[in-house]
Amino acid sequence: MKKSKNQLIGNRALPKVILLITTVLLILVFFGSAYSQNNLNITFRPGANFPMNDLGTTELSNGSCGFETTIAYKFMPHLQVYGGWGSNWFTENEPNDDSELRFVETGYSFGLQFIHPMSPESKLNYMIGGGGIYNHIETENEDGDIIDDTEHGLGWQVDAGLLIPLGHQNRWQIMPTVRYHELSREDTTNGTHANLDLNYFSVGVGVIWTVWRAK
Repeated sequence: MKKSKNQLIGNRALPKVILLITTVLLILVFFGSAYSQNNLNITFRPGANFPMNDLGTTELSNGSCGFETTIAYKFMPHLQVYGGWGSNWFTENEPNDDSELRFVETGYSFGLQFIHPMSPESKLNYMIGGGGIYNHIETENEDGDIIDDTEHGLGWQVDAGLLIPLGHQNRWQIMPTVRYHELSREDTTNGTHANLDLNYFSVGVGVIWTVWRAK
């Protein structure tokens, strides 16, 4: 497959995106050092995805699975920055098609999350978050071989959830979430150009582990 101009630009942009994210994280850690209750969390979030549109000319099935692992640093009382990696699988909703293609979206996520108690007396917190993604879409055949790759490109996502503490020290929490996710990529295969829009809602439950907490 011949790579399009946009795909080549996407390859060159990856180091710049990683450098930008690293710089922002270092700045936030520096300014957040004065905040005595900052902490570092790791979240593993599996979920089910519900596409809002066709992927090109392919109708996608509902309920496809995926997961994401993120690291978050709380640098202000109610604000934290996160970055992570995830993968989501989608299948065709074509009962008369024997090709059994699978579409795999993988890549990076980064952004901010606002976390605040439901009330002054409540142990529950709500979360509102949003940020960018830097993902690509691979097409796999029934044998698991990659037959197409859009290369990485930028998209965005927003989500909301409820944090439920486990145990008296709150080192562990679970977080049911609803997320909306958009990614648009250009694909050129055998001289044929196509725009692929992968827009979907995701329903998942994150498991949060507080690795480090300032005293």
